[in-house]
Amino acid sequence: MDRGLAGRRWSGMFGAHVCVVLLACFAAALALGAVAPSATSPALSFTGPRNYATGLTPQSVAIGDLNGDGKPDLATASVTWGTVSVFLNRGRGSFRRTPDSATAAGPVSIAIGDLNGDGKPDLATANGGAGSVSVLLNKGGGSFQAKLDYPVGGEPNSLAIDDLNGDGKLDVAVANFGGVSVLLNKGGGGFAAKVEYAAQGAGSVAMADLNGDGNPDLATANGGEGTVSVLLNNGGNSFQAKVDYPIGGELNSLAIGDLSGDGKPDMATANQFGSNVSVLANRGDGTFESRRSYATERSPFAVAIGDLNGDGEQDLVTAGGVSVLLNRGDGSFRARRSYQTEQLAWSVAVGDLNGDRKLDVATTDGIFRLGVLLNTSGLCTVPNVRGKPLSVATRSIARASCRVGNVGLAYSRFVIKGRVISEKPKPGAVLRKGGEVNLVVSRGRRHS
Repeated sequence: MDRGLAGRRWSGMFGAHVCVVLLACFAAALALGAVAPSATSPALSFTGPRNYATGLTPQSVAIGDLNGDGKPDLATASVTWGTVSVFLNRGRGSFRRTPDSATAAGPVSIAIGDLNGDGKPDLATANGGAGSVSVLLNKGGGSFQAKLDYPVGGEPNSLAIDDLNGDGKLDVAVANFGGVSVLLNKGGGGFAAKVEYAAQGAGSVAMADLNGDGNPDLATANGGEGTVSVLLNNGGNSFQAKVDYPIGGELNSLAIGDLSGDGKPDMATANQFGSNVSVLANRGDGTFESRRSYATERSPFAVAIGDLNGDGEQDLVTAGGVSVLLNRGDGSFRARRSYQTEQLAWSVAVGDLNGDRKLDVATTDGIFRLGVLLNTSGLCTVPNVRGKPLSVATRSIARASCRVGNVGLAYSRFVIKGRVISEKPKPGAVLRKGGEVNLVVSRGRRHS
């Protein structure tokens, strides 16, 4: 969710090249961030990132209420340190880090779910360096028991959690280069030995009921293969052979959600070398239409799904640069809008982090930081217009639900005549709707 994310290959202390993916759990995001539809959705805007130090090389981020206070918390995994970091929500979208917990070597993906049925969400990581899954059971208050490890072999890249066999207990599926490993829950947070299903080059895994039979199915994004594989659930403890759908390029990440509003879950992939996302519409029986692709900013390392502008339609958000593609209402998407992070974002997750019923964005940078971008749609979030011509700056300010206040003139040796030298308040400040932004515009060089 950081170079460890979806589809990137890293050479680390383990001497392995691992394709790492962010799994953005769309079900969790929806549960945490249900947004009431708005007849007139305001312009989408976010604060600049509020950053928090993580363990070294955080590969993914997950959202869930880990201490039972009704506020969504954040968890990241550190590949280099072999730890998970938990950030408890203090309210209003600010967080405090708790002591880290150890995992097996090289955790590249993290997911949250109640694995032992005690009502407290637990943590699970896919460990690329150890070929295992680590389960950390929640002791309450957001602290965790020592890890329990389960071998899955290969080089696990991503994991997802759901009840795959309908027994009321959450199971785990893990993507690795050879396919998918399924670990069925025996109860009490313990798991049976892995069962393998073929999906060559699997780098990301997600679960959802794709054919409407009430059973969660599996889908994988297959890295260098340039395909998505769908494995339909037989309704017990097994899955059908994969069916592949061509995407092209190298896929980093896969997310599932109802993008066309027809009640059927569709799929979206982040395509690193294509600099786009691909959408596969569900025909309703677990088969999918040919892909439709949409350009993103930079190379997208991950994709997540959520209604970011409150219009009742599911949008796409990608990590690389953070880009949002707004849903037109029919499963097609408008041109991207990009939002600044201090470093490249390698993973992304969405959820209502400050309790205002708007979906916010959490990212990791693959180095040592977690970033939180709070959704300020409907407010004036001051855009950065320094260096832009006055006419362009005026339009940017209006699009941000702000208005231009005083415009002063000043000579400048460095800023071309007619372009903005400075602005007040500073970029990223959040004001009421229609708040004033005062500008100083260059008169050019002073001539003696």
